[in-house]
Amino acid sequence: MAGHLTSPMLGKILAVVVFSALLISRDADWVLHPTLWAEDGVIWFQNAYAKGLRVLLMPSAGYLNVFPYAMALVARDLPLGWLPGWMMAGGFMAQLAPALYLLWRGAPLVPSVWARLAIAIFYLGVPNSFEIHLNLTNAQWHLMLLSFLMLVLPAPKGRGRRVLQYGVLLVNGLSGPFCLFLAPVALWQWRSSGPDQRRHALIQAAIVGAAALIQALCLLTIGAGERQSMVLGPSATRLARILTDQLFLSSLLGTTNVNLLQQDAFWHHPLMAWCIALAGLSIIALALVKGPSSFRKFFLAGLILLACGLISPASGAFGDQWVLFDIPGYGGRYFVIPILIFFVACLILAGKAPGKFRVPACALLGVFVVGMQADWLYPPRGGTFTAYHQAVEAFEKAPPGTQVSFPEASPGWAMVLTKR
Repeated sequence: MAGHLTSPMLGKILAVVVFSALLISRDADWVLHPTLWAEDGVIWFQNAYAKGLRVLLMPSAGYLNVFPYAMALVARDLPLGWLPGWMMAGGFMAQLAPALYLLWRGAPLVPSVWARLAIAIFYLGVPNSFEIHLNLTNAQWHLMLLSFLMLVLPAPKGRGRRVLQYGVLLVNGLSGPFCLFLAPVALWQWRSSGPDQRRHALIQAAIVGAAALIQALCLLTIGAGERQSMVLGPSATRLARILTDQLFLSSLLGTTNVNLLQQDAFWHHPLMAWCIALAGLSIIALALVKGPSSFRKFFLAGLILLACGLISPASGAFGDQWVLFDIPGYGGRYFVIPILIFFVACLILAGKAPGKFRVPACALLGVFVVGMQADWLYPPRGGTFTAYHQAVEAFEKAPPGTQVSFPEASPGWAMVLTKR
């Protein structure tokens, strides 16, 4: 009896250990020698250190960011040398959560445990995802996936678990603009839910809708002037190239191999881009027909996200953004969820499509391994670990009122604190 009761718990512990090891293996040095990344120091902690709890109501990039600011507020009571590790841990938890949630609670969504395991492992090793790996700044992309799973899965058992889930949905909704992309999914889920799930779906739709309204008001009012106006340079052929290089080829071959392909003029021909883009879109379209409604909801959220990213990207680089988007890895965060959609589409066709489509779908699933292997190890982001801790030592010895600069791993970024 005791062994029967502990087996599920042992399985969950094993999943945490294995999934954590997979994440760490992609950039072990980042975990062993963490340093700050982008907004982790310059925005989240720098503002939290100077302004306290007010930061929870301060938009950044035009929207509220409750989760990273909450992590930064807690960090004020920790030794400053622990800050990079603490912020990295926040990104780690956010990235790990969707994989575990899908594996443990996703049976109604994906009945086969092997299919859930395949999706989870591909998500943990997804190609073209350097920007969003183990950093708090981009944790919102993983929180979107977690929120989506919460929306489309049945209500958890027990009032306490449901209340906890509602709280997570609210925090996620107030931690970036992604509730705007999930609001149609939440409404769709409520309208299509059965009588036993209708009240739960309504509560979740109300939470996501309220968060979306708050974030929309922030974007239109307080944060209206925070986003820079970008030169897009759009065209149909450029869109085909972006989809081909950043989505379809990067997911199958990895950005490393796509960069090698781009050195050959053959791959720059517009006809090549159109053929690959239309083939990939056809696979997704067929999966929309053959797959469950949850996949159509996932596609809707991903489509809105990608469209907004292409129309209004958040970037510090100058030049035509659609030209830059054709560089594999540039703005990769905008393509991670579409890549997951493409992988799930192939998984659906491998199991449900007619025979003439099933064989190519299975073959593509094998090719995804090439992309994962090519992009598994991330390029080094460190190099500032020692300099950061030297700055910590100088800050601790400095008199009140002294300003100290703390280097970050992001090129050109440095957190500046005035000692109190």
